[in-house]
Amino acid sequence: MAANEPSEVAGLGRPETPQEKHDRVQKARALRRGRQTMRNLVLSLLTSLAIVAVLVLLVARPDTNLVEPVDWREVADQASTQAPGELIVPDLSDEWSANRAEISGEAGVTAVWSMGLLGPDQSFVFLDQGFGADAQWLSERTQKATQTGDIDLSVGDAVLTWVEYDRRDVDPLGNYSYLLVYETDEGTIVIGGNNAGAVLIVATAATAELVKE
Repeated sequence: MAANEPSEVAGLGRPETPQEKHDRVQKARALRRGRQTMRNLVLSLLTSLAIVAVLVLLVARPDTNLVEPVDWREVADQASTQAPGELIVPDLSDEWSANRAEISGEAGVTAVWSMGLLGPDQSFVFLDQGFGADAQWLSERTQKATQTGDIDLSVGDAVLTWVEYDRRDVDPLGNYSYLLVYETDEGTIVIGGNNAGAVLIVATAATAELVKE
């Protein structure tokens, strides 16, 4: 056999034609390009994940709530000149903070003094004091619930009776699961939250403020 005679190709049993050789070379090149592209994609993905991991480690992750606490006592002092009556500002321990404290206007009231309080064990309690509040305002604040009884809260010799709206059977973990309401000559005070014990603490502190008046 001549030295330059094309050799047989496995699977064909004969020398390949120029077209077959061309097709084979092109197919091999395409496969190499495909494998190279896949390797590049994998390397790019790994690089991106590494960058993300570094950023996660470098960026500070605070353990506390990102919402800045509000000094509700200071806000109440500033808002007192806008209020049509005495604002109820409960005196609570350092375990409590506020994420909201403001006086605003809305339908059914002359003005509303509102506070959002964060307490122990991830409890949340709101206090809404509606000056000149009508029945519709109270109904909305209590989620149109039905009264479930009365609660007497005492501070020293003074006792105030609050109306209870216990919704824990229908909304056990919601911010309106347990509410207490007290009506004064100036308006209506609604205190509610996701923890009955925490609501009682705030309502007792509010009672202390009410009996001072």
